[in-house]
Amino acid sequence: MTSLMPENKIWPVEEMVHEDEFTDRVELLRELDQWVAAIRRMGATSTALIAPRRIGKTVLLDRLVNTVFFKPEYQVAPFYFKMTREKRTLREFLLEYATTFFRQYLAYCEQDPVLFGQDTTMEELLDYRTDHKAAIMAKEYIQRFVHRYTHHGDEDALIHWDAFIRVPERLGSHSGTRVAVIIDEFQDMQFSIYNMPKELMDAKDRSDGYGAIRLANTFDRQAQSRKAPMLVSGSAVTMVFRTVMGGPLGGRFGFKYIKPLSVPDGAALLHTTLKYYAPDKKVTPELALYASAQTGGHPYYLYCLAISECEGKSFRSREDIDRIIRYEIENGKIYGFWRTHFDNNRDLINQDDDTELGKKIIYYFTRYNNQPVDTKAIADKLGVPKKAVAKKIEKLYAADLVYRSAERFYTFNDICLMRFIKFVYEQDLEGVDEVDLSQQGLLNTMKGKFLEMATEVSMLKFNREQLPGAWFGKQGELEVPLFQYVRTQTVKAAASPAYQIDLLGREEKEDRVWLCECKYTRKPMGMAQVEKLEAAVRVFRQQLEEERQPVPEVRFWLISTGGFTDEVLGLAGSREDMYASDYDGINSIFKRFGSNYSIPLFAENEKRT
Repeated sequence: MTSLMPENKIWPVEEMVHEDEFTDRVELLRELDQWVAAIRRMGATSTALIAPRRIGKTVLLDRLVNTVFFKPEYQVAPFYFKMTREKRTLREFLLEYATTFFRQYLAYCEQDPVLFGQDTTMEELLDYRTDHKAAIMAKEYIQRFVHRYTHHGDEDALIHWDAFIRVPERLGSHSGTRVAVIIDEFQDMQFSIYNMPKELMDAKDRSDGYGAIRLANTFDRQAQSRKAPMLVSGSAVTMVFRTVMGGPLGGRFGFKYIKPLSVPDGAALLHTTLKYYAPDKKVTPELALYASAQTGGHPYYLYCLAISECEGKSFRSREDIDRIIRYEIENGKIYGFWRTHFDNNRDLINQDDDTELGKKIIYYFTRYNNQPVDTKAIADKLGVPKKAVAKKIEKLYAADLVYRSAERFYTFNDICLMRFIKFVYEQDLEGVDEVDLSQQGLLNTMKGKFLEMATEVSMLKFNREQLPGAWFGKQGELEVPLFQYVRTQTVKAAASPAYQIDLLGREEKEDRVWLCECKYTRKPMGMAQVEKLEAAVRVFRQQLEEERQPVPEVRFWLISTGGFTDEVLGLAGSREDMYASDYDGINSIFKRFGSNYSIPLFAENEKRT
């Protein structure tokens, strides 16, 4: 993605990756930025980010805070607290939490990024010089906090905590500078804080959170705030989901799911990580796409490939990439990551009345990568009751190996996890059918869709920029819209054939859609493709009319790596509602919106659309 960070400024949060290593996430980052901006008008509600481990939640939150911090016009101070599993008393935690809040609030008011991340004390904050109205008011709150904190002990900690967590809302209401309460690893608030003196806390075994106060539940009022709403996330998907959905927090949070990167963006990330971690290794655009597809666009796995210690590591062929992936799954960092996860969840994953059956259930579960898990099919295959399979899937859900949606269980879109499970369990099971997890044919399928994927990725990153009209077959400059969504769509009216539109993008503010026809070929696009798109548009309009929905204005976007016939160019040039991007045009757009490689033109003898 193009950098959203101000140039030559210190970042309030020191990010864990290089600036240009932050790839994609433009659409989600934009949504979260708008969520922060909406707090000013009390238009944002508390939200939880849900995603499997190592998908980049913390990196995303770091970038969000670094982005909105430098927007004083929002009048919304980001309060960013990274929860840890360190055991401490509630009184100790209260001081840590409050100090972080007041420090970051003052830092935003004064646009002081150094203060935001600085280790400081309440006394130093009281001495901080400011003329900002909200900051002066915040210092008054600090004085009251310090007075109470120093005159009371552990016996008052919970009462003081309950009073303090309402401070962001009250301060935001009275001062005019509201607050976005952002907490990473939110679920750990349930297991790390003890409402007791330190001597008592240390006197007993407190493993697994024994005796800890369920502190997340105390946010029941805060989670409903419109002046200081919450954005929470965590690396334990099921635990975060249960924390914000159950008990006092139930019904107070919305959800956003973080997916792996798109295949084109995953390829861009591999190019970037090799530049930093293996500068002597090169990868072609085509093979970078292959590696991204083979890892499902998972950012952590692509990072593992770049830093892999596989002997003779090379990215010169598909076989070389397959060998690195296999090494990482069976011996490298991917193996270590999932081995640790399985060990930490041993009671849920491996403990069964019939251990052998449990292993078989997990093994056959790998058939359903990113699909609903068919418990009946597994039960029939193993000749066991469906109830036994369902019980095991519930345990896998608790261990964050599956997720639940609409009361059905799905495996995460994680082919490397599936391969790890196969490697770990298949060798221990005799007489089981081999599960095929190969991705053969995937690249050819991807080639047929790649131009659509590259175009979709670019469209989702549009944000009303002025671009050279030549990239669209026009003169001067062209302002691209911000799209509400972009997707492939099939249209069909009552008495018409069905048409598949390669991409349909609906503009966010205008009642207008862009319909795209993408041809990934070396042959020029002719009138036949244009007429097909125009026929699809007629059916699209007719379908909306039959459904009694408003018919939007339509823009036609023709995209062809092989260029266009003179007839098509003449038509597009004569119409304001039709754009035509050849290879140079769409490649320039693709690279303008974050790609660090060119759209590959595959060999003539390979499969195409």
